[in-house]
Amino acid sequence: MKNYIIPSIVAFILVIAFSLAGCTSKTNQTTTTATTTTTNQSVKTTVTPNECSTINNLISSYESGFNSIKTDKVNNQFTNQWRTNTHVIGATCTVTLNKSEQVSYQCQTPVKTQTQTIKSHQKLAKQLRQCLTKTGWFESQKETASSIYSTFVLDTKTPVITLSTNQEGNGFSSRFEIAPPLGL
Repeated sequence: MKNYIIPSIVAFILVIAFSLAGCTSKTNQTTTTATTTTTNQSVKTTVTPNECSTINNLISSYESGFNSIKTDKVNNQFTNQWRTNTHVIGATCTVTLNKSEQVSYQCQTPVKTQTQTIKSHQKLAKQLRQCLTKTGWFESQKETASSIYSTFVLDTKTPVITLSTNQEGNGFSSRFEIAPPLGL
């Protein structure tokens, strides 16, 4: 995966430089869903004219335990878990309250091809950079031959945002998570 990603990062940085103004304009909030289809899998990404609104709403929902986006409860004997009406990636996102009373929001989607997985990761990482780094969030990125991790941290009181893409068996999986702050 690394051989494909490194040349793309240079082009990706140039794209970011041209699009950093995307979060500063105020536009009407209309949501559309773009679907990219691979041979056996669909990857859905929510796109809004103000790309930061979904991310900002999720971050602000953290304090209330994501109550505003919870729908029906999932039957799980180990944790309290709910489906959500907000999907950053894939069609199934959940809010989890673990035994330690820590809440997190997570989405995961399988993808068959490496190319589509990398494109999806880069697109969401770009959106996160546009929305978060201009307000002081720090991004760290780690790449291996079979995975990419992008982590965004503001401070020890604000939730951590992680986007990870991993090879799993014959396919790939992308995961987006808003988890408890590092200080907890």
